[in-house]
Amino acid sequence: MFKALSTIIISSAFLFSNLLYAHVNTLAKAELSIMANKQFSISIQVDLLHVLAANIKKSTPAPNNQVLNDKEIITLIDNMSMSELLKLLSNTTQYLTQKTFISSDNKLLVLSPLTGPTLNDVKKLISLPAGDQGYPVLYRGKGELSAQTGKITVQFPKLLGDTLLKITKPSHLLIAKGKKSPPIELGKSEIKTTLINERISTGFFYLYEGFFHIIPKGLDHILFVLALLLLTTKFSTLLWQVSAFTLAHTVTLALGVFGLVSVSSSIVEPLIALSIAYVAVENIYANKLKKWRMAIIFIFGLLHGLGFASVLLELGLSPGQYIISLVGFNLGVEIAQIIVLLVALICLYRFQHKSWYRQRIIQPFSAVIATVGLYWFIERL
Repeated sequence: MFKALSTIIISSAFLFSNLLYAHVNTLAKAELSIMANKQFSISIQVDLLHVLAANIKKSTPAPNNQVLNDKEIITLIDNMSMSELLKLLSNTTQYLTQKTFISSDNKLLVLSPLTGPTLNDVKKLISLPAGDQGYPVLYRGKGELSAQTGKITVQFPKLLGDTLLKITKPSHLLIAKGKKSPPIELGKSEIKTTLINERISTGFFYLYEGFFHIIPKGLDHILFVLALLLLTTKFSTLLWQVSAFTLAHTVTLALGVFGLVSVSSSIVEPLIALSIAYVAVENIYANKLKKWRMAIIFIFGLLHGLGFASVLLELGLSPGQYIISLVGFNLGVEIAQIIVLLVALICLYRFQHKSWYRQRIIQPFSAVIATVGLYWFIERL
C-alpha cells in the first residue's frame, strides 16, 4: 500500500511542479487620472501572455484542457501568420475595451477604444526572457466627464483578476475580481474615496494574497514546512522550528519591502529550491534532529522571506500602506502554513510511533521532496 502511495505522491509532485511553471497571471495594475477640465484617462498594465492566452484558447484549444505555459503560448504566437496575430491583438484590445466600464451615477461614460501593444511590440517583447511580472504591456484609453459628474466607479474585465487601481490623488484602491470599485468623489482640487475602512480593506486584501501565495500557489513553501514536520515527532519541537522560520522570513520580508535589502529573484528562487532539497536529504540520513537544525532553518527562513518580499513589492503600494500590507500578507502566510501543518499532523499522528514510520513514511516522502527541490533548483537556474 505504501509503495503504491509513494508512486502516487511522486507523480503528483512532478505534476504540481510543472503546474507551477504553467502561466500564472500577475496582479493587474491600472491608473485613473482625472484632469482639471473633467477629462479622464486610464491605463491598464497586464501580462501580455495572460490576456492573449484567453483568445488563443478560443481559436486553438489545448488538448485535454491542458494549461499552456509561457513557452507554449509563445510558440503558438510565433507560428501565427501576420494576419492571425493582428486579429488576435485586435480581438484582445476590443475585449478589454468592451469589458472596462467607467460610470457616473449608474450611467456609463464613453471610453475611447483602448490602444495597446503593436505587432512589433509583441514580437520584440516575447523575444526576451520573462521578468518578475511576466511580459507587462499597457493599454490606454480616455474620455470626458460631464460638468455634473460628482462620483465615478470603475470596473475591469474578470480576465484580469484582482486589479490594483492607482488614482492620481491620493492613493490606491483595491478592486476585487470583476467587481465595481467604491465610488470616487471628484472635487476641484482633489479626489476623495468614500471607502471608510480603506486600511482595513487593504489589510484583508493582503491577508488573502499572503494566504493564496501559500495555498495553492506556494507548493515550494508547503514542501519546506512538510519536510520540517517529517523528522519532528514532538509538537513543541515543531513549534520552535516553525517559529524560527516565521521570525526569519518576517525579518527579510520587512527589510525587502522597505528597500533595505534587495536580492534578485534569479538568486533567491534557486536557493529556496535548494533549501527544500537540503532539509529533505537531511531527513533521509539523520536519525534525529541535530543541534544545528534550528540555525539552518533560520537561515533558510531568511531566504524564503526575500521571496515573499518580491511578491509583495509587485503590488506596488505607496509607502503609507507598507505597514498594513506587510502585516496582512505575513499573517496570511502564517495562517496558510498552520493549516498545512495541522492537516499533515492529523494524517501522520497515528503512524509517528510505529516501528516502520521512518522507513515507510519519512524516507520515501523526503526522497520525493528532495527530488522535486533539486528539479526546481535546476529549472530556476
